[in-house]
Amino acid sequence: MQQWFAAGNGALDLSQSDTVAREYEIAVTPIVPGPPVLLFGEGAVVWRQLATAEAPPLRHDEGALAIVHDLEQMGLAVKAPSHPARLSALPRPWLSSFRHELVYALLQRVATAAGIDMVFIKGPTLRAQGLREREHSGDVDCWVLPGDDIRLAAAMRSWGWTPLILPFTGTTIGHSLTLVAGEWGCAIDVHTSFPGMRAHPDEAFRLLRESAEPRSFAGVRAWTPPRDVHAVLSALHDMRPHNGVAPSDHAVEKASTVLCAAGRGVVTVIDRLDAGYVLRAPLERSFAEVANRYNDSLPPRDWGLRMETASSLRHLKTLKFVPVRYRLRALVRLVWPTVETMRIALEDPRATHRTVFFARVKRVGVSARKLTARR
Repeated sequence: MQQWFAAGNGALDLSQSDTVAREYEIAVTPIVPGPPVLLFGEGAVVWRQLATAEAPPLRHDEGALAIVHDLEQMGLAVKAPSHPARLSALPRPWLSSFRHELVYALLQRVATAAGIDMVFIKGPTLRAQGLREREHSGDVDCWVLPGDDIRLAAAMRSWGWTPLILPFTGTTIGHSLTLVAGEWGCAIDVHTSFPGMRAHPDEAFRLLRESAEPRSFAGVRAWTPPRDVHAVLSALHDMRPHNGVAPSDHAVEKASTVLCAAGRGVVTVIDRLDAGYVLRAPLERSFAEVANRYNDSLPPRDWGLRMETASSLRHLKTLKFVPVRYRLRALVRLVWPTVETMRIALEDPRATHRTVFFARVKRVGVSARKLTARR
């Protein structure tokens, strides 16, 4: 008798969920590119049996056999017990959005298949660690080694995510690459560094990966930072300038609160990431006795740029930090973004080349006026 096994890039038991119609019992991401499949009725019964190794007696049940063949065609069942996408568990969602949890699982599976080390940061894990009140995040954040962001973006294209290629994408200047969501409705930010630290991106990721803890998303094993490391990242996020505006007192207090919640272990993490310059103010409120040791800390090399209010001028100043071999490409992207990038900016994936051309011309004019006004 032929044996089949449940498969997918993540699956969740929705039988007790109030976020979907009552008849849907299981959500599974197939092993072939496509959106999650919602199973109900006999299809859900059979898939659940395959996932729990209680295979139905297919030789004597033609109805079940037909369902299994359909599941196989949909990328939800396999015949090989050692298949990397085999699933043998069906957990209930722990995120408020089951679709977001499936994105975490899918991203981890794609990264693993591509040989990419990855750690998920921010988002609902902060809530699970008692570091923030808000549970849901609108996007998914992960961290990889420099260069792996481009590889991961390429691997996610077939699943419906489009990379937002910016002037400094692929250099050491930009800290993350945004993957714009298609029908999944959940953007992904792929970090290769984090604003506010002086540690080299490779060293920072090594600390992150070596200390990471396992966490399951939709039945797929992934990795997230330990509490003290995550608190430092959260504080750095709060202290980041926005459009050249320094963090508010509320932001400093928020960063102080999360550092205090994680305990004194954050000081060691701050030292290893060389983030004392940016976090000195919140440390004065959370651990005043150690804050003075950072009085002479040096700022990250791009911190002055982040305090520049004019985006056009900030971009031009940033060029001097770009390796020489990438400067021409970055300058071209600044002045004349790719067609794909402009379509994303226009929120029109079908924008004609004529529309894109005039949008580019308008963008150049706006930037020129801003630069002229600064003189």
